[in-house]
Parts: sequence; C-alpha cells; structure tokens
Amino acid sequence: MSTPLQPSDEQAKVITGCLLLLSIIALAGVFYITQAVLIPFVIAIFIATIVTPLVDLLVLKWKLPQIIAISLTLLLVLSFGFLLCLTLIYSTQQVIYKAENQYSEKFGIFINSAFEAAKEADDLPLPKLEKEIKELEPEDVDPKEETLKTPAPADAETAEPVAAEKPETGWFQKMGIDLDSLKKATIDYMKDSLKSIAVSTMQSALNFTTTSFFVAVFVIFLLAGRDPNAVVKNVIYCEIEQKIRSYISTKLVLSLITGILVGVTLKLFGLELALVFAILTFLLNFIPSVGSVIATLLPIPVAFAQFSDSPWVIAGVILIPGAIQMAIGNGIEPKLMGEGLQLHPVTVLLALSFWTLLWGPIGAILAVPITAAIRIVLMRFESGRMAGNLLAGILPGESASVA
Repeated sequence: MSTPLQPSDEQAKVITGCLLLLSIIALAGVFYITQAVLIPFVIAIFIATIVTPLVDLLVLKWKLPQIIAISLTLLLVLSFGFLLCLTLIYSTQQVIYKAENQYSEKFGIFINSAFEAAKEADDLPLPKLEKEIKELEPEDVDPKEETLKTPAPADAETAEPVAAEKPETGWFQKMGIDLDSLKKATIDYMKDSLKSIAVSTMQSALNFTTTSFFVAVFVIFLLAGRDPNAVVKNVIYCEIEQKIRSYISTKLVLSLITGILVGVTLKLFGLELALVFAILTFLLNFIPSVGSVIATLLPIPVAFAQFSDSPWVIAGVILIPGAIQMAIGNGIEPKLMGEGLQLHPVTVLLALSFWTLLWGPIGAILAVPITAAIRIVLMRFESGRMAGNLLAGILPGESASVA
C-alpha cells in the first residue's frame, strides 16, 4: 500500500509564500475597488484610537455613563474637524483668488519680459554694427590706394548685376520659431494651468469635506459600540491600539508644531498663502521622508512670483522651513518615537508606494500605521512570525526576533 507524499518543510514554506502573495494581490484589488468606503472607515479607526483614552478616562475613572462620555468625546472630535474644514475652505478660496488674479498677472508680466529680452537678443542690428566698425577704422588711408584695391569694371555692360543683399535673420527665425506665437501659446498654457490648479484645489477641498462627513459617522458608531471593560482584556487589540496611538499622537503633535513654525516663518517673510502652506506642512508631515521635502518645495513658485527681485528672501523662504523640517524630523522625532513601530526603512518605503498606489495621498498618510498594525497581528501567530520579522528587517537566518 503506497503512502501519500508529504511536502517537505521547504516546499510548505514556498506554498505558503505563494498563497500569501496571491492573497495580497486579491486584497489589493478589493481595497482599490472599495476605497470610497474603506478610506473613511480606516481614518475613523485611527481617530477613534486616538480619542478612546478620553472615553476610558470618563467611564472607568470618573464613572460617567458611557453615552455621556461618548457624546463629550464626539463633540471634541467634531469641533476639531469643523475647524479644520473651515480653515481648508478659506485656504482654498485664497488659492483660487490668487491663482486667477495676482499670480496670473505676475506670470504674464514675467513671460512678456522674457520674450522681449529674447527678441532684443535675436534682432542683431548688423548695419549699425558695420557703421560703427567703419568709424573705428583709421582715416589716414590714401584715396589712390583705396581706388587701386577696388578697381572699377572695364565695361559696364558686361558687368554682372549685383544681387540685392538679403537682411540678416536671427537665430529664432533661422530655426523657424515665431516668438510672438510662442509667447501667446505660453501665456495661454499658463492661464489654463492656473485655472486647472484652482479647480483641482476646490475639488480636493470638496472631497475632503465629504470624506469628513463619512468619517464622523463611522467614529460615532465605533465609539458607541466600544466596551472599555472588554477591550482591556484583549491583549492583541490593546497592543495594536497602544502602539498606533503612541505613533499617531506623537506624529500629530510634531506635525502641528512643524506647521505652526513654518507658517509663522513664512508670515514673517511676508509670503502670501502662508496659512495654506502651514496646513499643507501639517498634513504632509504624516508622509514619511517624502512629505517634508514636498512641503519645503511647495512655496517656491509663490516665492519666485512675489519676490522675484529679492533672491535672499527666496532663499530664506526655502532654507529656514527646510531647516525646521530637518531639525524636528531628524533630531526630535526619533528621540520621542524611541523604539517606534519597528519597521525597516525599506518596509516603510514599500508600504508608502503600495498604499499611495491604491489610495493616493490618503494612502501615503495611512501607510505606516496600517503596516505596523499588520505586523503586530502577524507576530501573534507562528505562521506569520517570519513575515513580521521581515517587515522589521530581520532575515530568516537571524536569531533575533522583535515582538
């Protein structure tokens, strides 16, 4: 009687890895299709994770009824969200107004001056230059020698007709480039680009407002269905909640401080839309590594349009906020984070790319806490511990295992 073939340990690991890869691909498709619902739900989960200590304090320590504790917490969350929405709407209106009026005019003046300078450089006054060269020649030349150098033709009838000299053309004309048409096309493209930026900004603000409404609904149901006494007994959920709350709270405070410092700095320089760039700095600081760079480079077009005659002011607008970002991101944040979420930098980069591909900018903000939560869950199961160690940068041959 033949015995059934059993796969070896190595084959079992390969099969498990292939099944895991197929599951990830399938889940990615589901996440992409259902992003309109999942994005507000995931944001609501993280918001509820931040504010649940307040609910637990009111219920467990102060012995308030759960409905009152949840109502007070929701009032705080909704007030903060309403204030953020108002600030965002005001900032959006400022961006649209500046883009359609002031910056459109300033960029038009800049383009006109650039093309006028190109025309002046291209139109070479050759006759005038030849006249100036002749004036610089010595005047003590003998007229007889001059006539000897240029003998007249023997027969006027047999002389070949002299062709009329064509006017010299500039480099742009030789290349077949019409500067007037190019200037008109550039100005039209610039105006269309500014309008599209204004429209996309308004759409982003409206999408944020709509998403905030669904987030508020999900937060209400998550807090209403939460039992503080039962949650304390769940070890895995408590660990996930504690680590994610520590990360988000620290990141929230540091992002708020960074946004305030950058906004005050830009305001002292007199940069327009300083409030807008402060809000963008606050939001982009949640994106690891890339967000701070983007937040530093965003004010450059406005600085060039507003301070075109002051290069030192433009340098200050770029360098000082960049120094603030570097000091907080590389100096203060690692000390406050401590052990952090135990994710390898390559894992953070891959997670950032993956979730940004699925959910866009919101996915970039949520990439790190989602990946950290997945790793904590994987580390609680023997079959998923190897994948959890890989996310922390620990190879299978290494003995160290980070929980």
